[in-house]
Amino acid sequence: MYDVESIKNYILFLKTERGLSITLHPAENDDLIIASDLMTFNIHDNPYCVYVKNSPEAQNHCIARQIKILDKCKQGSFCGSCFAGVREYVYPIVSESGVVGFICVSGYQSENAQSYIEATAQKYFIPERALGDAYGALSKNMPPKDEIDTLITPLCNMLELAYIKSAHDGKNEEQLIDRVIRDIKQYHTRQITLDDVCSRLCCSRSQISHIFKKHTGKSFRQYLNEVRLEDAKTLLRYSKLSITEIALSVGFGDSAYFSSVFTKYTSQSPAAYRRSFKK
Repeated sequence: MYDVESIKNYILFLKTERGLSITLHPAENDDLIIASDLMTFNIHDNPYCVYVKNSPEAQNHCIARQIKILDKCKQGSFCGSCFAGVREYVYPIVSESGVVGFICVSGYQSENAQSYIEATAQKYFIPERALGDAYGALSKNMPPKDEIDTLITPLCNMLELAYIKSAHDGKNEEQLIDRVIRDIKQYHTRQITLDDVCSRLCCSRSQISHIFKKHTGKSFRQYLNEVRLEDAKTLLRYSKLSITEIALSVGFGDSAYFSSVFTKYTSQSPAAYRRSFKK
């Protein structure tokens, strides 16, 4: 059996040593990825995707398309282009109950790139020239699928075994708190609020606040910020995104506020943290 830490380390190996841009995309009822540190890998770490998803309509479109991708994954792994023209390999994540998510190996240019750029710019009111510049950061050389298969198949197997173990172990935390944490980790890159969570769970704000503080020792906002900051740390270490792009991609609407919160939690500014890691 494989635990979350082993899976996380293998993904980091693929990203740092093999140069692969890997993301995990769980189904909404997921009990493993959303409730663990693996949700850190739910964010695309290339400037083009970050730039496109600055448009709320584009981000919602991307999320909506994941349902179709999950359905297509029932037929196995495949190669294709997303709606914005990013070429990617997609692999199903399977548990005893069937397909529960998918893995993306992304960040490659499509052959008909210009048509994607023009269509995306027009549909989401994004400046075409800036969009084209961001697209240029994507890799032109897509590795052959058999090479990626060799690297990703072990990850698929590790995740499958982890799901089996999780299902047999059962839930250890109180069910309501577990659901709140899952909601935070699933929606933290958006403008999620405590009221949003309370509405989904049909509970009062005071009830959730009290129980959450009792079980975690933290307020909802503190926990939310910490989840976002862990994502930011990973992006500061392993991506070339600017600090503003990182702030937006992990859910902070303002880069100055992000820098303030990051410095408070880590005693380092985002720029200093990135420099210290590089050293």
